[in-house]
Amino acid sequence: MPPKVVPTPPFFQRVVVGTLAVLAGAYVLKDAGKDLEFVKFEPHTPEEIERRKRDGVHMTMKTLETRSLNYTPEAQERLRKLIEEKEQKEKKLQSEEKKET
Repeated sequence: MPPKVVPTPPFFQRVVVGTLAVLAGAYVLKDAGKDLEFVKFEPHTPEEIERRKRDGVHMTMKTLETRSLNYTPEAQERLRKLIEEKEQKEKKLQSEEKKET
């Protein structure tokens, strides 16, 4: 007796699910990546833009020794506040539990 062949989903369904997965991944990457410092965009001055056009220099990327996967200062401050708030809530709950017993 031949083995049963499991039907595969239609191609259109695979395209829709794949597109949704890519969009969800891009959103997560965008949301999480804004707190990290591994890519910094430094806009050029108008004079430098004119010089680059004149010299025919297009896009260039430099690898700096200052690169890291550390959080940006804004993200560090936001995370510090969240941790402090959480610790205060835990202390408040612990003190309320002690009062009840």
